[in-house]
Amino acid sequence: MSHFNSLKFNFLYKKAGLLFIIGFLLSLSPTFAQISVNKMIFFAGSFDQLQEEGKKKNTPYFVFVHAKNNKFDSVTFANQYVQTYVKKRYLAQKLQAPSLYADYVVKKYEVKSFPQILIFTPQGKLVDRITSYLSPKQMIARLKLHESKTGSPDDRASAFAKAANPELSLKLQTEGEIQEVYHFSIRPYGVEEKTIGIQLGVFENYQNLVNNVSELEVHWHDNILVTFVEIDGKMLYRLLLGPFYSYEHAEVYNKNLKEKMGLRGILVSLEDFDPITEENKDKYLLENIETPVESENPNKR
Repeated sequence: MSHFNSLKFNFLYKKAGLLFIIGFLLSLSPTFAQISVNKMIFFAGSFDQLQEEGKKKNTPYFVFVHAKNNKFDSVTFANQYVQTYVKKRYLAQKLQAPSLYADYVVKKYEVKSFPQILIFTPQGKLVDRITSYLSPKQMIARLKLHESKTGSPDDRASAFAKAANPELSLKLQTEGEIQEVYHFSIRPYGVEEKTIGIQLGVFENYQNLVNNVSELEVHWHDNILVTFVEIDGKMLYRLLLGPFYSYEHAEVYNKNLKEKMGLRGILVSLEDFDPITEENKDKYLLENIETPVESENPNKR
């Protein structure tokens, strides 16, 4: 055998040996190839970006919220059939709580246990909530129930804009006789000095008021106030969130309403419903409040 042929033989021998070793390792671990090649693809952006992507691609999506190691990760989402199905039919997002993105979804959709999966239409309507473990087969079956569904959530911003009336609000302020302030359970609610409310709108129609209060409660607001105001024998309704015990607290909350829900509120005194402006806000500042309370911290809400 020539020197060249000898080298060629050794090379082929070593290559065959290497292939044998790799094959042997794969035979010992049948899931090795799946783990190394297949992986559940989760959307990398924010929840708002996920919603936009769902609308753009006309694709349903789900959000997987978890707090620690769980069987969904280790079994269901590790299954290649689940991975293939989701890749073709859904957008998926994974959020670990606590975190900024997860906390927003947890509060908005009242996620009370982990892990939990929220399923949405392409237009953003919540259609299902998975609160207990599902096997790969069960997971695919559950997702198939909703893959063709459509429907949009109620547009909170436009609903308030249509029902609220700025001109009527001014008329209430100048002509109306203020009645009792109520917590909408319904029970009378005593107003403390130097407390602030965020006024979301004034309603002529009681049903519009009830619909919007219901919508606020669904989206984790539990600080809803309503006042009844009578003008010329007609009862009108002012919808607020509160009370807030400092200007700083109310201002941060109001900004969050605009950024996260698209709602535009105005800060008013709960004593006389006068708007709080740069000229009169000083007495509501934290430094001028004699008896601080826990809820003054803007980060509490």
